[in-house]
Amino acid sequence: MKQKTLTPQKSFSRMGLALFVMLVVTTLVQAVCSGVVNVMAMQGNNLYETYPWLIWAISFLPLYVAGVPIGLAMMRRLPAEENPETASLSVGKLLKYLVMSIGVMYAGNLIGTGLSSLFSGGSAENPLLNYVFDNSPLKVIVIVILAPLVEEYIFRRQIIDRLSKYGEGVAIVFSGVTFGLFHGNLFQFFYACGLGMLFAYVYIRTRRLRYTVILHAVINLIGSVLGPWVLSQVDTDVLSSLDPAAIAAMDQETLMAIAPGILLYGLYALLMIGLAIAGVVLLIVNRKKAELRPAAEELPKGQRFKTAYLNVGVVLLTLLCVALTVLVLLQ
Repeated sequence: MKQKTLTPQKSFSRMGLALFVMLVVTTLVQAVCSGVVNVMAMQGNNLYETYPWLIWAISFLPLYVAGVPIGLAMMRRLPAEENPETASLSVGKLLKYLVMSIGVMYAGNLIGTGLSSLFSGGSAENPLLNYVFDNSPLKVIVIVILAPLVEEYIFRRQIIDRLSKYGEGVAIVFSGVTFGLFHGNLFQFFYACGLGMLFAYVYIRTRRLRYTVILHAVINLIGSVLGPWVLSQVDTDVLSSLDPAAIAAMDQETLMAIAPGILLYGLYALLMIGLAIAGVVLLIVNRKKAELRPAAEELPKGQRFKTAYLNVGVVLLTLLCVALTVLVLLQ
């Protein structure tokens, strides 16, 4: 049966509505599961202590088992571009995009953390910290493997393949903005939005999901696994109070005990700062080299924002994500 032709605004609305339903279903299932566990805890049966993996299951299974299948079913009702032209990336170019990604991650993290602290009076905590400092092997499975695969499939392949016909630039920005919103907190919004747009550009130029999955996985590995591991090698109390006088007052045995961890932390920090600066510079230098090709149904410049964002689906998604963001700030 021939699919009914949709207006551009309805296409964006349906994509936004699919993401909205995905997030609603996920949030509701999480709330119900958390409520059951909390009730049992009040009765003296703390399941989180008995089953440490339960927090991971309640946080991510509702998304992957309930939210994503329903959202994808809705997205697939939109026509996708058939047989798009593919291209390969050299290792050198992939590494260049990785360095850019590190720059976006650190710059966005500074903005998000600063604004979260400002709006909450310094009381809000990044919800991601509950997971990145957990030593469970599930951290690698979920954050480094599952999350990049699922998120890239949704926010790059599904969105780009279905909306790029209205303009590559519009689709890239939409992919990044919705990816940032979907995280549901201000801490992650800016770097997720920036990374989402960078990954979307890589995907739209190659149409091969493997590259964005690799970039996403490495970024998550650096931020959620490698960074916390380096910090775990240092006594954070000692690290925060270090000054020349404190070092001079230490006996040799204590100094030798903490030196390897501090050296590792220092080298890691210098490396990441250097890569972040290099990434920002590369973004600035290469911004004019970004290639956006004409699309089949390119939206006029004056209609792009209204078409992509001022529609029922995207407005509902935005309102829900803003509400979740405010809740995080008030906690």
